[in-house]
Amino acid sequence: MLAGLFCFAAFFIIIYGLIWQLNREKGDSSHFLASVGDQTITAEQFIREMTRRSGNFHPEEPKKTLLEDMIRLNLLYAAALKAGYDNDPAVMDTIRRLVAKKYRSEHLVPLMNRIKVTDEELEQYYNSHPSEFRTKKMWRAAVIQISIPKNASPEKKARLFEKAVNARKEALERTGKTHSFGSVAVKYSDHQSSRYRGGDTGWFATGEKRRAFPLEVLKVIYTQSSLGDVSPLINMQTGFYIVKSMGIKESAPYPFDSVKTKIHYQLLKEKKETVTHEFYKKLKSDIPVHIDSEKMKTIDVPDRRTIKKRPKPPALPGQ
Repeated sequence: MLAGLFCFAAFFIIIYGLIWQLNREKGDSSHFLASVGDQTITAEQFIREMTRRSGNFHPEEPKKTLLEDMIRLNLLYAAALKAGYDNDPAVMDTIRRLVAKKYRSEHLVPLMNRIKVTDEELEQYYNSHPSEFRTKKMWRAAVIQISIPKNASPEKKARLFEKAVNARKEALERTGKTHSFGSVAVKYSDHQSSRYRGGDTGWFATGEKRRAFPLEVLKVIYTQSSLGDVSPLINMQTGFYIVKSMGIKESAPYPFDSVKTKIHYQLLKEKKETVTHEFYKKLKSDIPVHIDSEKMKTIDVPDRRTIKKRPKPPALPGQ
């Protein structure tokens, strides 16, 4: 157990130490607070560590405690180097990501932060893409559904067909008296969620699909053009349907203010993608990139079910 904890700690100490070593101050090696093997802890490093801890370090805390933490870190680092952890592929991969992340934060992120989207650009995009900022045309319908059970006999289907014919006849007789099918739906419809509302199924947006109704029924809803229209009997394998138009809302543009935030997000995203593309394009022009396409084809994607999750390592000294 202790060996495992040491390995986890040493893994991250190496990363911290190698980066630290790459960035440590140049100068007279005699000016240091402490040494651990051939490693030194300078006053500048000590001050930087106090600053890094900020809220976790207070003036009343003995400085010796912080120095001891740094000595322990260097002890682990030295022991890890002695054990060859600096040659571990996983360690090197992590260092590579850390260094790349720092370069990105200092060179690409500032470019991102300078990107702006003006009000003029927002309005220009809104005016040049009218189809993107319109409501969908909406239909409100009432439906009577007379279901045909599975394995229904021809006689049963004939009786249900007669029932559907009578339902449509009564619906036509009531046209103009109610917007929905009213009591006719209560009497005939098998669609339980709408029958006691006169068959009212609410508003449908253009192209909207609902599992409750076959596509053929939805097509009828979307093609009715006049309020109060009652469709012919729709004969499906699963049942008979009658549709009545209860309302139509034409497509209309969204007000600019209601979509301004959405447009801003879209334009900002596009600009960042452009800056990122140009950034890596410039890097590739300076640094050659070669891809072995044939080798790539031979690599299999690992099965996620067989990948073991790595346990989280313990905290470093003083953290």
